[in-house]
Order: sequence, then C-alpha cells, then structure tokens
Amino acid sequence: MDDLDIRWKQRFENLRAAFLILQQAVAANAETPDNDLIRMALIKAFEMTFDLSWKTLKDYLHYNGIDAIMPREVIKQSFANDLVADGQLWIEMLEDRNLMAHVYDEARALAAVERIRARYLMGLEQLQQFLGARLV
Repeated sequence: MDDLDIRWKQRFENLRAAFLILQQAVAANAETPDNDLIRMALIKAFEMTFDLSWKTLKDYLHYNGIDAIMPREVIKQSFANDLVADGQLWIEMLEDRNLMAHVYDEARALAAVERIRARYLMGLEQLQQFLGARLV
C-alpha cells in the first residue's frame, strides 16, 4: 500500500467522523429548530464536512492520476469522473460554505440550514457511499 492510497483512506476516516457529527447536528436541529446554538453547530459541522469532502476527493483523484488543487477544480474533475452525481449541487455547497464562513446573519443562517438539511446532506451521503465502497 503506497502513501497515496493511505492518504485518501486516512482522510476519508476523518470525513466519516465529521459526517456523523453533521448527521447528529441535523437531528438535533430537527428536534429544536429554534435553538441558535444547535443551528450554529450544524453550520460549522457542514463546513468541516464539506472541507474534508473536497480534500478527500482531491486525494482520491490524485491517487487515480488526476491532479486538481483548488476546490472548484476538484469538484469539476470529480463530476467529470463520476465520483459525485450532481456537480452543480457541489458547486452550490462550495459557494454556501464560503459564504457561511465569512458572513453571519440570521436569515442567511436559516436559509443555509434548510439547504443543508434538504439538499446538501444527500450529496454528502452519496460521497460517503461512493468512497466507502472503494475501501479495500
């Protein structure tokens, strides 16, 4: 097993842990949707999960001989190589992640939480399944 193989698999283990936390935050938010602390935790859990997702994709692409460095480029290559099913969804996640990291107001936070719960969680779960199936 070479270092490239180990790298994407190690990062994927971190991604799995972050994804579980995101799922817990989504469940907690569903139970108490008006709790600001849980809403902020959900947003931060999404940011961490998304960051680990694109970095894991980057490592997986590199392992397969495809070099992409920047997040948008990684997403485009991942879609082109059938690693993610919906490239536009991932671009939207990237744009929302960047916005969430730098701007906070309640209306945007509520809208972001809704997109995470309704759309983004599904895309992140698809990646979990794809990469999990490639662990040997």
